[in-house]
Amino acid sequence: MNLFNELRRRKVIRVAVVYGATAFAVLQGADVLLPNLGVPEWVMPLLSAVVVLGFPIAMVLAWALELRPDGTIHRTEGSDDKAESAPALLGTGTLVAAALLVAVGVGLSAGWLLKPESNQVEQDRATDVSELERRASIAVLAFENMSPDPDNAFFAEGISEEILNALVRVEGLKIASRTSAFSLSRRDTSIPEIADTLGVRHVLEGSVRKAGNRVRITAQLIDADDDSHLWSDVYDRELDDIFAVQEEIARAITSELSSILDSGSGAVTITASTRDMVAYQAFLRGRSRFHQRSQLDTAIEDLRSAVSRDTNFAEAWAFLAATERVLGYSGWRTELDRGELRRQAVQSADRALSLDPELAIAKAVKGRLLVDEGGRDGIERGLRLLEAAASVRSADSTAPLWYGSSHLLLGHPNRARQVLAQAQQQDPLVPINNGNLAVAHAGLGQGELAQRYALRSVELSGSQTYWVHLLAIDLANSRDTAAAITLLSQAQTARVEGPGPFTASLIEALSDGLSYEEFVRRNQATANATTVVAAALLGDLDAALSPSMESVDDGRYHAILFLAWLPSMEPLREHPAFFDFVRELGFVDYWRANGFPLDCREFEGDGPARLDCGGGA
Repeated sequence: MNLFNELRRRKVIRVAVVYGATAFAVLQGADVLLPNLGVPEWVMPLLSAVVVLGFPIAMVLAWALELRPDGTIHRTEGSDDKAESAPALLGTGTLVAAALLVAVGVGLSAGWLLKPESNQVEQDRATDVSELERRASIAVLAFENMSPDPDNAFFAEGISEEILNALVRVEGLKIASRTSAFSLSRRDTSIPEIADTLGVRHVLEGSVRKAGNRVRITAQLIDADDDSHLWSDVYDRELDDIFAVQEEIARAITSELSSILDSGSGAVTITASTRDMVAYQAFLRGRSRFHQRSQLDTAIEDLRSAVSRDTNFAEAWAFLAATERVLGYSGWRTELDRGELRRQAVQSADRALSLDPELAIAKAVKGRLLVDEGGRDGIERGLRLLEAAASVRSADSTAPLWYGSSHLLLGHPNRARQVLAQAQQQDPLVPINNGNLAVAHAGLGQGELAQRYALRSVELSGSQTYWVHLLAIDLANSRDTAAAITLLSQAQTARVEGPGPFTASLIEALSDGLSYEEFVRRNQATANATTVVAAALLGDLDAALSPSMESVDDGRYHAILFLAWLPSMEPLREHPAFFDFVRELGFVDYWRANGFPLDCREFEGDGPARLDCGGGA
């Protein structure tokens, strides 16, 4: 008699399958219901142990007993096969099998019982690490301008940023990123609230009063847990001593926190970036405007003034290149010639790198310029520079943002998401960090998560709805007009500055079922980045692509590249005009060497050259 056949005859296998399915359903239901019923945590492990221990018992009973149709239970009869009698109920084989099953059950039960304890150990260990990291953490707020001249606010902010940049190099000290910390310091928020928002234990705040060549800096370190002052001091100095003062403050902070840091105050040094204080103050104004993306034409004036006074001022050259690049390749308002800005950005970046080859912001802007300029070699070099810049510990998330968005433009949302998540986690209160991450998630088909980040970017900026528009286009082209209208309406509600007229016109166009031509007539629209959005939203891909090919002067080409990799935009990325566009940018040569994006490849049939993305996104 074959053992397997005997197991089947005694219906042991059937009982095992039914028991397993029932146990799975019970445990899944309990996992959902018990927490909501307020049941103690130990009940679920106990129930799991009972279910596992019951398995070998059920198997032994299934072997030994038989449930007959009349509902009575009897000992299982032996096999009719006389060649080999069935094992007896309490025979040696049965007892051995039962013992093995019980041992397995007990082992599994022990595993279930120990698992929560083991997880608790890991959780406790993670909590300890997290608490240690929090103890050795700090946010540096923008110092308050106490001078009568409002322009000195740039100087005060610059002083705090220099201290922040020094502290970020201290091993073991977690630093809240610049933009997030500075944005909170401008609000009427308590120190404990700021610390909780930024996930830090300590907060440095201060003030700066500048009069002529004299400066008074007040700084104080606060323990946010009890809002107590750990250290404070006042520094009266000549302006020429400003770098020494910044270093003194940074050293005092690390000395105060030395018991919880891996390295002492001796690790903090600040090297004077220039000896020309007029150039330095112009640099601080320009850098601040760059970070705020405000008055960028004026920022360029400030930074050019700085480098004209000190031609060896590497950091000023780097931020000049960054500002020229942002204006040259995007839709930020400017009175300057964008083509000339792009050419000057390359020269400024090269000058910065020649002065300081390891300067992270210089690597980042040069890398992004190479990607923007296109070509296989340029893109590959640019990505390497961006990767190197993004790996440098910094209080500024510009490098990982540009590195991630470069992958996004190249059609690789999976690569982009990893880096953009790093930028967003590093500086979560920056609107553009949330917006880029939203598009990356959308490209991966994670629409709900993408919408949350896009709406968050609107809340943080108060006005920027660009990222929401891109996601609404994806919804509209997926023939979910109602969802697109809902998302646009949510963006209107999230705008601190009140509903935006362009978003309102898009909602109206979708609600009324307008074509793009009708939208243009009704709104008297002209070709720019916003009409690319409108055309794509209303399904006119020819109109969306046409103005994008003419010029990169106002950010239209970025809009097309962001849109192309969204799930519903397969017709756009397969459009021959789009292929001509990306081929001009050198993307096609790069893809041939490094892999085409998503499920696309070059179309090999008759007709114009294009991408074949028939596999979907």
